[in-house]
Amino acid sequence: MDLSTHGAATTPGAPDAGATAERIRHGGAGEPGVSVVEAIPPARLLEPAAWARCIVSLPSLPSAFIAAVELLSNDDASTASCIAAIERDQALTVRVLRLANSPFYGAQGQVSRIGDAVQMLGLRTVASALAAVSLRTALGSLRCKEFCFTSYWRHTLCTAIAARELAQVASLDAGEAFLLGLLHDVGKVILAMTSPELESQALQLARSEGMAMHDAEQQLFGVTHAEVGAVVARQWNFPASFAEAIADHHRPVAAPPGKRLSFPLLIHLANQMAHGLEEPCADMEALLKDPMWSVLGRGEQDMRALMAHITDELHIMSGA
Repeated sequence: MDLSTHGAATTPGAPDAGATAERIRHGGAGEPGVSVVEAIPPARLLEPAAWARCIVSLPSLPSAFIAAVELLSNDDASTASCIAAIERDQALTVRVLRLANSPFYGAQGQVSRIGDAVQMLGLRTVASALAAVSLRTALGSLRCKEFCFTSYWRHTLCTAIAARELAQVASLDAGEAFLLGLLHDVGKVILAMTSPELESQALQLARSEGMAMHDAEQQLFGVTHAEVGAVVARQWNFPASFAEAIADHHRPVAAPPGKRLSFPLLIHLANQMAHGLEEPCADMEALLKDPMWSVLGRGEQDMRALMAHITDELHIMSGA
C-alpha cells in the first residue's frame, strides 16, 4: 500500500481537516460558549484546580505540527512548504534524514537533503513523521514513576499508523485518522503530569488486577484518560468531532449495517489492533479471528497483510 500517493477520501459530514489547521493556527478556546475549565468533568480524588491549571497552561501546538496537519489534510499541499517546515527545526531535519536513510528504503547514507527525502518517501509519509515527532517533542518529559513514556509513545504511534491504514479500508480520511491516533491517549500524559502518584497507583492497579487502564483511572481519579483527552483536544482547538472520537474510543457505538464507520469506532479498532500487535508473544491467529474485524468487510488474508504492513511501518517510524 503506497501511502505517498494515496488520495484521502472525503467523508460526508466528517470534520474538515483543513479548517482544523486554520483553527489551530488562529487560536480560539475550544467550542463556542464552553470554557476549558467548565468542560472538565468532576473528579473525586483528583484535585480539579490542579488539573485545570495543567490543561490551560499547555503550550500551543508547535508550528511543525500545524504544518503537518495542513499537509495531511490537503492533497494539493506544496512540497516546498513541507521542506520549509522541517528545515526550520534542526532536530526534525535529522530525524527525517534518518528515516530516509533507514535500511527499509535501501538508500543508506545516500540522502543528505530534505528535498531528496521528501521526493523519495512521499509527502504524506514525511508529513506523518513530522506530526509524530513534533507532537512527541511538545509533550515533553514526565516525572511519573510507573509511567513509561517510551511504551506510551510506541503504542500511540502504532495506533496512529493502524488508524491511517484502517481509514483507507473504510474510505475515511486517512490524515484525520492518523492525527486522532496520535491524540487518542494524550489524556494519559495529562493525568501523569497532574497527579503522578495517582497515575502510578492506577497503573499498578491495572497490572495487578488485570483491569483496563480506563477502568482503573475511573476508580482512582473519578475520570478517564479518554475524557481528559477530549478536553485537551478542545483546548488545542480541534473540532468537536475530534474530541468526541477521543472521548468515545473505549465505548464506540457500533455502525448500523450498510453505514460508514464512525471515527470513534475506527480509533477503537486501531487501538485494539495496536495492543494486539504490541504483545511480546502476540497470538496473531486469535487476533485475526476476533469478530470485531468483521465490520471492515475484509477477509483474514487481507487483515494479515494489513497487520504485517502496520508492523513494518511502526518499525520504520520508530526510528524517526
